[in-house]
Amino acid sequence: MRRRADGFTLIELIVVILIGSILTGVALSSFSNVQTRFAVQGAKQAYMTLHQRARSKAVESGETVILVNWASGDSVALLVRDGADSVWSDQTHFRRQFDVDVRTPGDVTYVICMTPRGYADYNCGSWGAINAASQATFADTFRVQFWLSADSASVLVLPMGQLVG
Repeated sequence: MRRRADGFTLIELIVVILIGSILTGVALSSFSNVQTRFAVQGAKQAYMTLHQRARSKAVESGETVILVNWASGDSVALLVRDGADSVWSDQTHFRRQFDVDVRTPGDVTYVICMTPRGYADYNCGSWGAINAASQATFADTFRVQFWLSADSASVLVLPMGQLVG
């Protein structure tokens, strides 16, 4: 009796399925690492954009704009003047929006006051009383770090409000 030579044997099918599952596992692992890297870089870019927005709003409005980094809440927001009132705007929650943890030195809330000239001012112009009324630290030089799993990125904030990232 003759055997047919077309088709695959069970062993050949199992080997192909095994190789395919190994390749799929490697691809999914790489994809997860890329997603983590994109989330961390996205959070870093969002912080840098918000920092630049604070500077732009200060120059545009002619008023000091305050950028507040809350370490405990993993968020950053701008405090701007609206006539005689102060208003919170452009708030970003890094854990909720990017699933990324934000760390500052000593887990302290930092404040950066952007002047209408486009640089940081420790006196905060007309907002000078904010330091006495808050638990915030007026920033000299500090590093903001963004973490997710084992991936991280950071931004160095210099005394005049420049960013190195």
